[in-house]
Amino acid sequence: TLVWNFPDFGIPVGFFTAMRRPASSGTAKHGDGLLAPTLQFLCAGTFYFLSAQLIINQTFMAPEVRQMVGLMTFSDSAFCLISGWVMARPSVKGKGTGKGKKAPSTQKPLTGYPQLALWLLPVFDSTGLVLAFEAVRVAGSGFHQTVGGASIPIGTVLSVLILNTKFTNEQRWAIGVVVLGLAVKCKSLIESAEPFPVGAFCLVIASCFGYAMRGITMEYLSNTENPPSGTRVTLQMSVSCFLGWFVYFVVFVSPKFEELVANPFKLAFQNFGAARTIALYATHAFSRGLTSRGIMGIVKHGGSTALSLAQVTRASAIVVLSGVLFCQSDKRQCLDATGVLSAALVVAGG
Repeated sequence: TLVWNFPDFGIPVGFFTAMRRPASSGTAKHGDGLLAPTLQFLCAGTFYFLSAQLIINQTFMAPEVRQMVGLMTFSDSAFCLISGWVMARPSVKGKGTGKGKKAPSTQKPLTGYPQLALWLLPVFDSTGLVLAFEAVRVAGSGFHQTVGGASIPIGTVLSVLILNTKFTNEQRWAIGVVVLGLAVKCKSLIESAEPFPVGAFCLVIASCFGYAMRGITMEYLSNTENPPSGTRVTLQMSVSCFLGWFVYFVVFVSPKFEELVANPFKLAFQNFGAARTIALYATHAFSRGLTSRGIMGIVKHGGSTALSLAQVTRASAIVVLSGVLFCQSDKRQCLDATGVLSAALVVAGG
């Protein structure tokens, strides 16, 4: 039995052992409902990342603001609260149940390791999010999306060690095809005449670890006797991460507000246009909310490894579309034959 202890983070002995479960197939329990949330995640997630790239390219704010972290976590929180308010209205509830009265809640508060897991979720999520966009800033989104495919082997290994997941032969073959596609692109990056960005590589790998642990923790919570709702989990991550970003903004950004926020936004707003700016931010926020809902559905029906596969498949779509949309303005995102082959292999395996 594995008993892991991470004293630097205050995680007690036995936490990861408690997360282990009897050996099970990666998607045996809920695999039938996986298609809809996966398609939602792929479509909305691709749009939200491409719109994020456009926001970054327009330099609405200085990179030091880390505006995408604040914008995404605020979008998640607002989407959950607004959609929850809409669904809670008597007129909406009456259509589904024939009654307008609120049913009594049977949800019990989490205790013990599930409660600890719920509070660790924002740590894993913010680690993945912040480091991912720092890597994009340093080396470009093409590099991030390619190396970010390491989430597959990292997530698979962690899922086996922590959750005791057993994969079918078909799943092993699919994971192998994805890793092969990533290896093709990574080999091209290493052999390129350009110096290999070691710092950005480390940022992406650390981000992959954060996202993998987020998926595993969400899967663990969904299989507890008293699983929290998807809205509760999303709000736990988004509100905590937004508050962390807000503290960063107040301490480090607000003293230079004119230089880092007001002046760049005014210039970009004038150049990009008022209507286009509002539409860009609004559609980005909405697509981010849909993406988060898709993540919850994938974890519920397919587990953390299914989420990693979906993320890598989305990454391939982003690499291809980024090459089409942003190649002229950023040569790092241009697509070559190796990139096409890598994307094809990843999509086939995913």
